[in-house]
Amino acid sequence: MGDVLAKHKKVELIIGKHVDLREVELSDAEFILSLRTDELKSKFLHKTENDLQKQIEYLKNYKTLDNEYYFIIENKKGNPLGTVRLYNLKENQCTGGSWIMKSGSTVQEVIEGDLLLQHFVFNILNLENNYFDVRKGNNKVIKFHKMKGAKEINQDEKNFYFVLNKRDFEKSKDFFSNLL
Repeated sequence: MGDVLAKHKKVELIIGKHVDLREVELSDAEFILSLRTDELKSKFLHKTENDLQKQIEYLKNYKTLDNEYYFIIENKKGNPLGTVRLYNLKENQCTGGSWIMKSGSTVQEVIEGDLLLQHFVFNILNLENNYFDVRKGNNKVIKFHKMKGAKEINQDEKNFYFVLNKRDFEKSKDFFSNLL
């Protein structure tokens, strides 16, 4: 199983109808920082220091890791709209996070960005479970994940913890694809 999870240094572009996922580059640091330090957008994220050099260093370090994938969600004109990340890849599971979209992104772009990530998790990496957390109060995102089939498995004072397995995602995939 280790070979399945070994990171390819360059992930092929994951192509959708409205958006594509591409692996993050150092040149994306300023865009990522602008999203993660936007007061409204980052309300439900772990805090990020507004330091471009630290963001660049973070991305340089990411490029050396073999158990993470960090994607830019971009529109068909190649303009970045958001980010999403996978980490803690092991055996048949991963942890998803860092999902944030720029203001003005359409519902189709938001939904498809997530669908493409799940496609990557379940069909390209062939994993069975995607674990993630959502901050309490982030009700739209909680509802969206539950509609996809994610199950709440725990909670603490700040977060709800979920798992989305391949079987449950497959049941809801067509519904969301039809919205696109």
